[in-house]
Amino acid sequence: MILRLENVSKSFGALKVADSVTVSVPRGEALGIIGPNGAGKSTLFNLITGNLFANEGRIEFLGRDVTRAPAMERVRMGVGRSFQIPQPFEGLTVFENLLTAAAFGRGGREAEMVEDCAGILEATELLRKANFVAGSLSLLDRKRLELARALATGPELLLLDEIAGGLTEGEC
Repeated sequence: MILRLENVSKSFGALKVADSVTVSVPRGEALGIIGPNGAGKSTLFNLITGNLFANEGRIEFLGRDVTRAPAMERVRMGVGRSFQIPQPFEGLTVFENLLTAAAFGRGGREAEMVEDCAGILEATELLRKANFVAGSLSLLDRKRLELARALATGPELLLLDEIAGGLTEGEC
């Protein structure tokens, strides 16, 4: 199993947003989580990535207990994610955003990161906008950049939080 949650719960005061969630995700499988706004989908992602800590339960990634591991450690282990609302470094270029994600997420030699980032830019159709300042991008390109940044961390597990939210059917 690449990911396992066992009886994971999260409360904010009296409001329980995750109640004994148990799920296992085998390597190579895609899993969709659906529900209405406010159902706790993004909170669950935040629990998996370490942006929030569970009040109860256990989270395992690649067989290792990461329940209390900080977000940075989980990224370096291979947990990548996009955010529902794109959060680029607006003053940096698209390419600089990817290099930052690659350096933070996996480290390594700069030359390797540059090559990998160029390939990701091509795959996400952002190569021609590599030198654009991220703050100047359209919503579609911000969503692409959000995906590209997640990919640049070199994830074993990729969590996409409403990656198509706010886009038209044609853009999707």
